[in-house]
Amino acid sequence: MYQILIVDDEETMLKGIIFELQDNKNYQLFTAQNKKTAADILTKNELDLVVSDLMLPDISDGLEVIKVAKTQCYQPSVIAMTAFETIDNAVKAMQAGADDFISKGFGLDELYFRIDKILCKKQEINRLAIENRILKETIQQHYSDYKIIGKSKLMLDLINKMKKVAADSKATCLIEGESGTGKDLIARAIHALSTRRNGPFVPVNCAAIPETLIESEFFGHEKGAFTGAHITKQGKFEHANGGIIFLDEIGELPLNLQVRLLRVLEERSFYRIGGKNPINIDVMILAASNRNILNLVKNGKFREDLFFRLNVINIWVPPLRERKEDIRPLALFFLDKFNKERKRNLHFSEKSLLLLESYDFRGNVRELRNIIEDAFVFCDDNTIHPQDLSLKKLAEHINSPVSDESQTLNCQEFSNLSHKKAVEKFESAYFLNILKSTYWNINEAAKKAEISREWLSKKIRHLKLKKC
Repeated sequence: MYQILIVDDEETMLKGIIFELQDNKNYQLFTAQNKKTAADILTKNELDLVVSDLMLPDISDGLEVIKVAKTQCYQPSVIAMTAFETIDNAVKAMQAGADDFISKGFGLDELYFRIDKILCKKQEINRLAIENRILKETIQQHYSDYKIIGKSKLMLDLINKMKKVAADSKATCLIEGESGTGKDLIARAIHALSTRRNGPFVPVNCAAIPETLIESEFFGHEKGAFTGAHITKQGKFEHANGGIIFLDEIGELPLNLQVRLLRVLEERSFYRIGGKNPINIDVMILAASNRNILNLVKNGKFREDLFFRLNVINIWVPPLRERKEDIRPLALFFLDKFNKERKRNLHFSEKSLLLLESYDFRGNVRELRNIIEDAFVFCDDNTIHPQDLSLKKLAEHINSPVSDESQTLNCQEFSNLSHKKAVEKFESAYFLNILKSTYWNINEAAKKAEISREWLSKKIRHLKLKKC
């Protein structure tokens, strides 16, 4: 329902307008015969439209009503009426904020038409505003879904480099790293941060497409280009126009397709299969591989010229075992995500986090996520304990001799040793037990021993302590 305020100091005119509009069930009507009453109604209600006479009885009063209306946070539309239709009055009304201007010589049908038109326009503006808000929230959520978690220097450097690539939004980039490190995530984050964020993001797994179909998938085909081509089909590069195409597992691309891809990179145009006219594209190309592309070049399995065209900017995603300080924030991020998605309130025990930090994730971030999701599903209470984590070396960690009884030393063992050897043996047992109790987290072990991290590291090297 639309709320409409009619303002006119002439009672007859006011009643005539109300009579014309009152049968419309979509209108809730308010009336005022002076600027004070109008201002009071404007501040107490969220109106959609104000239809106001300019002379109340003076033009300054009518302009004041318009200005008050336009200062309201809900921004009602305004139609100004006057019996003295002059250019000067129209200009003043529009300058005050009126959306439309009409002479009092109008028929009531004309006024009804103007009101309907301006409310339809307002409805469209409101719809676009809602869509815009939803779009912004979607983009924000989109970036939130693809944000990079990490506090290590390696990741902070990577994030800084990634932002610069996104700001450029034109340079071709090769993303390298082990399987599970998040190369796809890096590519999507670049898209979400770039000026191409409103354009498409088209991921293509080069290893998952049969070799006979790759050319058609990449570049499309014309109707009748080959047996079975019953319709014209656009390829992935056309779909990505104005956005980003992400070529994952680029190292698996056949050599004959590498030639065509090189031409696309150089000319930014291509022909569909069977096509006669070139198709120009504006697309940013991101490629990724968990294989060493340079080694593939040396072995003749990847074109050197294509490698250099793809490797304009290189982003190396470090494995998780080289940035262990990122394990805790990643684990907390994944657990928070699962809690929100599945309406639970689980948390980690400190020992479970220490265990995760001590573990070498050969499957990288993907393995960490899977382990946490597994623990989340099978955890019977609100706390994830070490035994809930399905790590391969879990039994060793859980059964480590960390109890007081296991740490008891037999003094007889030291009686035949020199002081130096006895101290070394004691320190070996002491530090090894502390390291095991903290799952080899150096920072936590140093705090427990009340020594510096550097001093503990020297002790580990001197005593040649190793994980068992």
